[in-house]
Amino acid sequence: MKRLRLFINKKRESPASTDVMPLKDIQDELIGHLGTGDTGTTEAVDAAIRQAVLHGASDLHFEPWQDCLSLRYRVDGILHEVARIPKAYQEKIIARIKILARLVVYQKDAPQDGRIDADEARGGREMRVSTFPTVYGEKTVIRIFDSSRNVFELDSLGFRPEVVADLRELIFRPQGTVLLTGPSSSGKTTTIYALLRELAALREPAPHIVTIEDPVEYRLGKISQTQINPHTGFTFENALRSVLRQDPEVIMVGEIRDAETARTAIQAGLTGHLVISTIHSGTAAGVFTRLLDMGIEPFLIASSVTGVLAQRLVRINCSQCTAEYQPEASVLARLDVGTEGTAFRRGTGCDECEGIGYRGRTAIGELLVINEEIAELVLGRSRTRVLHDAAVRSGMVTLAEDGVEKARLGVTALEELRRVLPPAVS
Repeated sequence: MKRLRLFINKKRESPASTDVMPLKDIQDELIGHLGTGDTGTTEAVDAAIRQAVLHGASDLHFEPWQDCLSLRYRVDGILHEVARIPKAYQEKIIARIKILARLVVYQKDAPQDGRIDADEARGGREMRVSTFPTVYGEKTVIRIFDSSRNVFELDSLGFRPEVVADLRELIFRPQGTVLLTGPSSSGKTTTIYALLRELAALREPAPHIVTIEDPVEYRLGKISQTQINPHTGFTFENALRSVLRQDPEVIMVGEIRDAETARTAIQAGLTGHLVISTIHSGTAAGVFTRLLDMGIEPFLIASSVTGVLAQRLVRINCSQCTAEYQPEASVLARLDVGTEGTAFRRGTGCDECEGIGYRGRTAIGELLVINEEIAELVLGRSRTRVLHDAAVRSGMVTLAEDGVEKARLGVTALEELRRVLPPAVS
């Protein structure tokens, strides 16, 4: 939900300057540092990270190409190239990042993972670093964690009030399994943390909450958080089996990746625990098909799963340059939208959004709450389409319907919905 910030001052006062510069000026800034001598690489890396933080980027991609090292920021879910750095500086920059992340500098033929501690010179954020060998050198991605953000408020994520109310009802049940689904960078982790914060703050007495994550992205008070380590055999499945002996009331499993973890989590939801987890699927109804394909018995799914939330993040029109426009016929047809009585809007690009047309993101979602009809359909191994239609008849607002409503209100553009929405359910 971060936004690109305004350019405040072009003059660089010091390496730890907090000035936000336009994306188009970052390349000159970095190359200027690199040409200053022995400390140039350190200052260039710090500046690259610091500007990413100031622009609200979630990731930095240092990508070795044949003729240069490309630097890209992921802002509001989209990668933007901000610099092409001469190839001569590539190894020094990657080595500096590996030193910060406590990685083996000379190991270049195998992936490595590490962390960078918070430091004011680099924006004061903790970060995760991943390196990966390519034919042109090591590709390095830095994920920025912002634990200072106050975004873990369920009411502020952008979901419809009815979805928020139903989610609260689900997590205040004493047991059951609540699943979230969506692609990477769809906001699942933020939603889960918001749910856990509500449980820790509002349920009296505070429940015993344990999380199993890969990795722990944000640290929450009153909650026991642990990070898996597959290299030592500490996997999601093993961690979940162990934590069940710790007398938890609420268990958050970062991701259900295999049948063993799925079965253990769902059984835990049947035996007096509230389980919250994520699983990859295109739609809410598709989660049941995925679980069945994993070999989970239908009666376990129907008895344990209480709700499934499918979500996406859509970019918000820049408030300073939004204007009415006529969507393309192909977009209207793809989303099955009529234009009568609606003036659709989108950002046209301005200095405040740096010509992008969007600033920030908001969530759209479809929440499938299990009722008797859907449980019977799961027991009968019904197809995704049948489950989806039954949920709609029960009042579920689909991802497409939620998104189109936001477009009608001018929050986002129809083209943005086309980018993030899954294919039609079949």
